[in-house]
This record gives sequence, C-alpha cells and structure tokens, in this order.
Amino acid sequence: MISEHFDTRTRINMKLALDRVCRSRPRGEDHGFRRSVAENIIRCALTGRTGIGQLVDAGERAMIRTHGEREPV
Repeated sequence: MISEHFDTRTRINMKLALDRVCRSRPRGEDHGFRRSVAENIIRCALTGRTGIGQLVDAGERAMIRTHGEREPV
C-alpha cells in the first residue's frame, strides 16, 4: 500500500502530479491511462524524487512513452 512507503506530503504531491498529467487529456479519465501514469509517478517517488515537478515529469514521460501523446502541459 502506498501509505506504507510515503509520508503525507509525498502522497499529496503524487496525487497532484497524477491530476496535472491526466486533466485535459482525451484519455485522462481512462483507468488504464491513469494507472500507467501513476505507476511511473510511484517509481519516481520510490527513488526519493518526491518534488511536484519531478513527479509531474515522471508522469509526462510515462504518458509519452506509453501512449505517444505529446501534448503541452
């Protein structure tokens, strides 16, 4: 479970990053899309990079790699 690995601030940053990456994307509410983005955000946080900018970047990289979408933020 995520709460076992991360403090409150990190969990909030992770949620904000996921929302920023997915909002306004055509598939932003699709479960598979969000899961892919979230998994990359989690991997990033597990390496100790927990700033909102770092987490958003990780989510954007997952979106581009997985879905080939290159939309500006």
